[in-house]
Amino acid sequence: MRRRTALTAIALLPGLARAQTYPSRPIRLIIPYPPGGGTDALARPWAERMRAKLGQPLVIENRGGAATNIGMEMAARAAPDGQTLIVNADNVALFPHLYQRLSYDLFRDLVPVTYLAQSPLVLGVNPSLPVRNLRDFVALMRREPERYSFANPSIGSPHHLGFELLAREAGIRMIQAEYRGGGPALNDVLAGHVQLGVFSLGAVSSHFAAGTLRPLALLSPERSAAAPDIPTTAEEGFPLVVNALRFLLFAPAGTPRPIIETLHAAAVETLAEPGLREQLTRAGFDIMTTTPEQAAAMLRAEYERWAPILPGLNLRMD
Repeated sequence: MRRRTALTAIALLPGLARAQTYPSRPIRLIIPYPPGGGTDALARPWAERMRAKLGQPLVIENRGGAATNIGMEMAARAAPDGQTLIVNADNVALFPHLYQRLSYDLFRDLVPVTYLAQSPLVLGVNPSLPVRNLRDFVALMRREPERYSFANPSIGSPHHLGFELLAREAGIRMIQAEYRGGGPALNDVLAGHVQLGVFSLGAVSSHFAAGTLRPLALLSPERSAAAPDIPTTAEEGFPLVVNALRFLLFAPAGTPRPIIETLHAAAVETLAEPGLREQLTRAGFDIMTTTPEQAAAMLRAEYERWAPILPGLNLRMD
């Protein structure tokens, strides 16, 4: 027994040594979307604060495309040394249901460190559209099916699934314009090239305030403290149209536990700072942190939650 314990301790030494000097150089933080979306709005101010905790900067690398699968594959194939991390929404748990072939296995190749925050999703339209609320919008879409367009930031995203829930429950049909992230989708709604988008509240609050985008409803059972004047889909007569954008931090599987614990502690401490919490709350985010084990369980629950729902939605996956 003593010999086995000694051998186990020896086997752990390389990981412990790395953890004691971690991080010794800048950390690459992948955001699997183009710049300008909700993930950027959360990750950039958080990453700036992480430098003080870790002693090294988190260098953000936007790698959009393929519904975040390009960035996720990069993170999954990175060395498990804590030098490559990725922030993504937990809708990636649905991808095994949606894609016949993925170049990575979410539950095998990546490990959650913690959830970071969530943001309500909100339906927003270009102000030129002659509607003031969700009921008016649904009535217009029913009168003129497939005349107007929805800006889809990525197939299978929480935004896309939220729209599909609305289309199913309201019985509406729209043309779908596909984009490579929330930033480009938002830009085209603001420009009037497409009429409707589903956005994270944090990404569009300033546009609502400026009047360049009109909110219709939050895809939430309750109103948000960050936007108390925006009604919910339930209030507008569609209680089943509920979805949220929940972000978490991943590391490659096999990353030594001491490094995971270092990252977890730094993330939780940073998100507890009043200044950052206030900034993110104003931007429409609700802070939520978990242990790595809780994050893994929540991710698995998301996978299981959508399994019976997805077959009834109008999804086209390549």
